Amino acid sequence: MSILGSMALRRAGLAGDGLRLVVVAAAYAVGARLGLELAIVNGQVTPVWPPTGIAVVAMLIFGARVWPAIAIAAFAVNLPLGPHPLGSAVIAIGNTLAPLSASYLLRATGFRLQLDRLRDAAGLILAALAGMAISATIGSIVLVSAGRVDFSAFPQTWAVWWTGDAMGVLLVAPFLLGFVPAPQRPPLRWRRRVELALLLATVFLVTLVEFQNQLRLEYLVFPLIMLAALRFRLLGAAPAALIASGVAVWAAVNGTGPFATESLLQKMITLQVFNVFVALSSFVLASYVETRDAAQRARVASETKSEFLRIAAHELRSPLSVLAGYLSLLSAGDLGKPPEGWRGPLEILMAKTAELNNVMDQLLEVARLDGDVMAPARQVIDLRLVAAEAVARARPRASLAGGEVEIEVGPGPVHVMGDANQLGHVVDNLINNALAYSKGSPHVSVRAMGENSQAVVQVVDQGIGVSDDMREAIFEPFRRGEHDHAPGSGLGLYISRELARAHGGSLTLASTSPGGGSTFVLALPRRVTETTIRA
Repeated sequence: MSILGSMALRRAGLAGDGLRLVVVAAAYAVGARLGLELAIVNGQVTPVWPPTGIAVVAMLIFGARVWPAIAIAAFAVNLPLGPHPLGSAVIAIGNTLAPLSASYLLRATGFRLQLDRLRDAAGLILAALAGMAISATIGSIVLVSAGRVDFSAFPQTWAVWWTGDAMGVLLVAPFLLGFVPAPQRPPLRWRRRVELALLLATVFLVTLVEFQNQLRLEYLVFPLIMLAALRFRLLGAAPAALIASGVAVWAAVNGTGPFATESLLQKMITLQVFNVFVALSSFVLASYVETRDAAQRARVASETKSEFLRIAAHELRSPLSVLAGYLSLLSAGDLGKPPEGWRGPLEILMAKTAELNNVMDQLLEVARLDGDVMAPARQVIDLRLVAAEAVARARPRASLAGGEVEIEVGPGPVHVMGDANQLGHVVDNLINNALAYSKGSPHVSVRAMGENSQAVVQVVDQGIGVSDDMREAIFEPFRRGEHDHAPGSGLGLYISRELARAHGGSLTLASTSPGGGSTFVLALPRRVTETTIRA
């Protein structure tokens, strides 16, 4: 059973931990047997070692808890080949630590199993090159110390071992990851399956012809691999690369085609250069195409959403305006004095109509942000003045609630390149949120200052705080917080962060504690001027 079988069992919920370990160990052993059939150094060192790719994928999918299965399988494979049981055990340790380290590096870089981003491709390359150096070093030292390999051949043995393990990751791991379900990778229809099968068969035949003659035409297969990546993404590129590499390794082991007259070192250089470019041109190109398509889908979705928001806001604005007008006339008595019992409901309706109008304004602002509308002309402004004006606008509201808004500014000007209205809107949102989420008499502190190359505005409140699992979620659209009484439409922080990013800056929740308040920080690139220098 292959690792693909264990993946299917896991999705179906039928594989327990014990069965999962057995499946991983069996897959590792089968991959090792295939790799040893291609060994060209001491019957043990092979130019492509499939178990490393299997082990890395298993650890990415199931976690590090499968390492015992890999260690046992590696020891079982190396026991009849190693110089002695202890040496086999040490080699097995290296064969376990290498994929474990590679999977750790991949997780640290935020690797996605779909391998649909260029950063995922770069992470896989880094993990393969760095992680497999562990197994190559340990294994080569064991062979040299046991006298199986002469010390003078250590660099060559290490290079063959390292490249073989790395190629196992670069060729086998993408092939296995191609079977991981992905929303942007729908199942192929039968016509597409036939097309893919014909393309892979062509890759096999072309590569076979290339490596059965000495005309040095081995790179003619690259256009076919690129076509597989363009047409089928990872699902086509990975098997095409694996097929081409397998034919090349078989030719190197049997000394046919361009390998007929080459020494061992020359064979390894020719083979591994071919393998490296086959692997990289396959899954790197597939990842690039996926990244490009994802960006295009996001752009289309953004444009569609922006158009919908604009239409919805404009269409709703008219009836809301009519409703607000009639409510105003009724409340003022222009249509006749309303019954005394109507006054309270009319005030509520007018307040809710005003809230809906505010939501319409925010929806239009979101549409402008998502639609990438041309930004207004920007100029050099003092961020201290922007913060001071926002504080002045907020003080009447704070005083009505029995609270206050204080401001502290740095000693010198804090210049930024931006739009004063948009940045003022950001500070307004932060102060209004601080007032809305404070209990009793709100107290809000605003600080505007320069910190090295950044201009910073901090808004500190003593409100209800934000839980850890909501620190980033509160910046998502239509997120109003965890409390039933949370005010607003849930668009204020989202709009504020987008405006900050549009100015090349950031908006973050710097610190918070439930019931102990929050500190939001707006940071922008500081503009150095003659006034700034003199100050």
